[in-house]
Formats: sequence, C-alpha cells, structure tokens
Amino acid sequence: MTTDSPFLKYPRKQETLLSAVHEFGTPTFVYDLDRIREQIQLLRTHTEGVQSRLLYAMKANASIRILQMIRDEGMGVDAVSPAELELALRLGFEKDAIFYSANNMTDAEMVNAFDRGVTVNVGELSRLKTLGEILPGSSVCIRLNPQIGAGHHAHVITAGDKSKFGIGVEQVSDVLSIAIEYNLKIVGLHQHIGSGILDTNIVWRAISVLLDAARSFRDLAFINLGGGLGIPYRPDENPLDLSEWESKIINPLRSFREEHPSEDLTFVFEPGRFIVAESGTLLVQVNTVKNSNGQIFAGVDSGMGHLLRPAMYDAYHAIFNLSNPDGELHPYQVVGNICESADFFARDRMIQTIRVGDVLAIMDAGAYGRSMSTEYNLRPAPSEVIILNDNSVELVTARESANQMIDRLYPSLKRRSS
Repeated sequence: MTTDSPFLKYPRKQETLLSAVHEFGTPTFVYDLDRIREQIQLLRTHTEGVQSRLLYAMKANASIRILQMIRDEGMGVDAVSPAELELALRLGFEKDAIFYSANNMTDAEMVNAFDRGVTVNVGELSRLKTLGEILPGSSVCIRLNPQIGAGHHAHVITAGDKSKFGIGVEQVSDVLSIAIEYNLKIVGLHQHIGSGILDTNIVWRAISVLLDAARSFRDLAFINLGGGLGIPYRPDENPLDLSEWESKIINPLRSFREEHPSEDLTFVFEPGRFIVAESGTLLVQVNTVKNSNGQIFAGVDSGMGHLLRPAMYDAYHAIFNLSNPDGELHPYQVVGNICESADFFARDRMIQTIRVGDVLAIMDAGAYGRSMSTEYNLRPAPSEVIILNDNSVELVTARESANQMIDRLYPSLKRRSS
C-alpha cells in the first residue's frame, strides 16, 4: 500500500485549481506556466558552463500556449511527425531551431522536412542511403544507438540491443561509407536512450559512448545528447541531482570540445518531461464511491483515455483530494470511466477521505498526458487551461460535448430530435 503525503505532493496554487474547476468543469488539464519557466531556468543554470542550446521535445505536450512560451523563452523544439513540424513552423519557431527526428519516416516526410529547411535526424542506414539517392549532397544528423538504454519502464527505453531506435554505434563505418558515396555532410550526431532517468551516471555513460563515436566525424556543428531527464513522481524518489552536472557532465564536455577538430561545436539537450511534467494537473470529479469485497473504489469522470501512463506503464501519479485536503487518509482504488479493466489511476492508494462530488488532483500530468490521450469509448478529450502570472486561469482548449464530437467525426450524420 502506498501513501501520498499531503506535504510531499501538495498541489501548488490549490485555490486556483479549484477556480479552474468552477469555471471550466472536469475533466481538465491545468498547466502552471511558472513551473515550466522554473524548470527551464534550472536546466539553463546547470548547462551554461559549455556552449549549448536547449530543445523541447514537443511530443511531451504540444499545447499551443506551452509551445508559445517555450518559443518566447528562446528554446527550439524536437519534432517527430509532419504535423508537429507544421505546428512548430506556424507558431513561429525559426527553421534552425527545429530538429526533425521522426522514427521510420517515409520518403515524403523526409523530403518535406528538407524542403522546409529544418535539421533532419536519420536513425537507419537504409534511410540514410535513400536520402543519398534522393537528395545527394545534403547535410544531415545521424541518430546513433549507444547500446545503453535506461528509463522508468521497458516501453520507454529507446536504446540498447533490443531497441528499434538509431544506428548501432558499431556501424559508424557504414555511416561514413554512405556519406562518402552520396556526398552527404554529417553535421550532427544524436542519441536518446530513454525517458524518466534520475541517475546522472547513466546519462554520462551514454554521452561518453556518443563522444567516442564523434571522434570519427570531423565536421560536426552539434552533438545532440538527447533528453530523457526524469522528475520524481513517487514520494520516495529524489529529483535528478543537477548539482553533479558540472563535474560529471559539463566539465568533460568542455574538455571534449576543446580537443575535437570541429569548429564552434555546440552541445544540444532536448528534454520534454523534465520541462513540463510537474506543471500539469489533471482535475477530475468523483461520481461514484463503492465498497466491493473490502476495497473502496472511487470512480471519476476521466479515464485511461485521458491519462494513459498508469495503464500503459504502471506509472505512479500522486493524487490529492482538493475538496477535502485535511481528511483522514484511507486506501482507495481510483478508477476511470473507460470499459477496460486496466482503467486505474491508482491502486491501494492512501488519499484523504473521498466523497461523491469531490475534486481530485492527479499530479505531474503535464507530460505525456493530453498528448497521448485518445477518444476511445468516444470520450472527448479534457479541456486545457493555463495558470497565468496573476494566478488567474485561461482556457486554451475546450472540452467537446458528445454532440460536438460526433458532428466533427461524422459530419454527414444529422442530429436527431429527442
């Protein structure tokens, strides 16, 4: 049985969250922009010791207001699909601030990205060869698999001997041969080993492999060290110790840069979760409380279609009862409204006494929440709301009604009178 201490994951700006429910109802994602700025500044402070730049992995959360703030903070973006690329361009991100890293991209996607003038990242030898055949003489980044993977769950490990991502680091000679054959210029190297990493030593192990591979490339403009930096979801987890970065990562990077023959080499970091996860709260309302076989089930007006991580990764999200913050702690099964047995937000979780009508705050839902949501069971996606500097709230994306959803999905079907 696990416990959410009210003091460990107490929601920031509790009254503001309740005002968002009063104004926009539930389910609703609320994003605290101040928290995002804090995370950006924290990472900048600990990477300023070497020539570097920050990209935001927009797959974590592509809410427009968040992306606008990311842009205004001077960060670039990592885009992984044609639609993400189009959104970044429409929002005014400069072409040289967009890193296109689609996985198993088609020829059309590849050509489109080059036509749009952004940096393209290739993670397969066959794709690199096709690039040479279609667009000889191009400049390109190569995604390498350092054969080191890490992450909070097997499904988020994106390197290692079982990963589909990247060109094996042992195949660098093949990369160089294809580049020579088609006059391709390798301007960058990239890796991404997984997500939710809280250990600086693992981060450095993968970086060191990438740096060793980079010695074979003499004309690099940048080395993208990837993202994957985690946040402490569980009460017993400690945050990533960025105080270690100066000695364990930044100083070695500075030394490597001084030794490498490439001119004006820049190091790139591309966090997503680290930037936005703690900013987000999913607000849900309790509509059912029942005792079944000695277990108390609290049913809410949201489900795995809105926050897939618990069902998909057995992920932990702290839950706080905003309506009864001083209530006695009891064990609950917090379940959603989707017709699946996996539709749990929490199992055997100690939460302040839950009553029908209470509003629960599901914490740390800013990353891979709304962006992974589906319309399974024809349940519309939650509203999205941001908290402004004065603690007021503003609607970004409205939740659809059932009629609005069907009108959008099936415009040829006319509404029937009741």
